[in-house]
Amino acid sequence: MPKRRKRRIPVTLTLPAEPPAPAEIDAILMATDAVIGSAGRAGVVLILNGSRSKKALRHEWDKLPEYGALAHLTAVKIGQLVDWCIKYGWLRIEHTYDGIPLLLHTEKGWERVKQLWVERILDWFAEWQAAGTPEKVWPRLETINPQIKYMLLEQLRERPRPEFAPILRVWFSREVRKVRRAINHTLQTWGQRPLPHPAPKQS
Repeated sequence: MPKRRKRRIPVTLTLPAEPPAPAEIDAILMATDAVIGSAGRAGVVLILNGSRSKKALRHEWDKLPEYGALAHLTAVKIGQLVDWCIKYGWLRIEHTYDGIPLLLHTEKGWERVKQLWVERILDWFAEWQAAGTPEKVWPRLETINPQIKYMLLEQLRERPRPEFAPILRVWFSREVRKVRRAINHTLQTWGQRPLPHPAPKQS
């Protein structure tokens, strides 16, 4: 007989007296993004609270940029802020087959997360450009969602940063063809020659 779905664990939202500040919403969204589809409300609270629990350390959540971002607040308060983000459409809950509630992005939340990632990557670019280390772009960008990469390149076309050209050249050499085309488009808007696509590997 097929296994029966387990009963869903109920989720009760408890809202804060005051809505979260924009920076708090951003921290919640990025902490959720780090564990998307693999943790729920409690896990996000552990990250933002800077918990030293066995669970947080086992998953190496202490290495995340958002770890401890809201450590000045109690875990209860952070949980209420997360609940507010669920209530007002920044996050959503989806239950697993076993009935466990996980946190996922809503469309609105994902749009904000993409922009936050673009800002973070631009900060990395500025650091690598200042240090003369464009090679750090890879594998750092290897696991970044393609939608974020395209948004980043679009923003670099709208607000040119030609000093990042050495970084884009290194990035180009490691990317898939579709992203390479977008990189070339960005370089061309900066008045630079497009890069030749590498020859396909022989099987």
